[in-house]
Amino acid sequence: MTREPTNRIEISGVSNAPIVTGGKNRGTISGGTIQYGATPEQLGDLVGLLTRLKAEVGRSGVEKREIIEDNLDDLAEDVRNPAEANPAVALSRWEKVKRLLAGAGDFTELIGKISESVGKIFA
Repeated sequence: MTREPTNRIEISGVSNAPIVTGGKNRGTISGGTIQYGATPEQLGDLVGLLTRLKAEVGRSGVEKREIIEDNLDDLAEDVRNPAEANPAVALSRWEKVKRLLAGAGDFTELIGKISESVGKIFA
């Protein structure tokens, strides 16, 4: 005895949006827009936080400061253009910064704020 599936999907009429499979958009959108996880204001706020962290890192004596600053610059560019950014790469950049700043208590508050925003945009 076979059971008919209960999770049926019926598409009728004009379908002009991409199909999402495996967590990735497949196809193009006509007559629509893509909405990302953050508003333009939130993206601007995050760029501001990344800039502030870079400035504070630059004034500090943390090891591998140049690597941290380079990753923060790249991440800020990803945030400015989230549609063009590779989410896995952006998240990797942020994880590297956090790892390099581990134990530096001066940055804890900024790291928390940035982590929350980065997670919303690129997760």
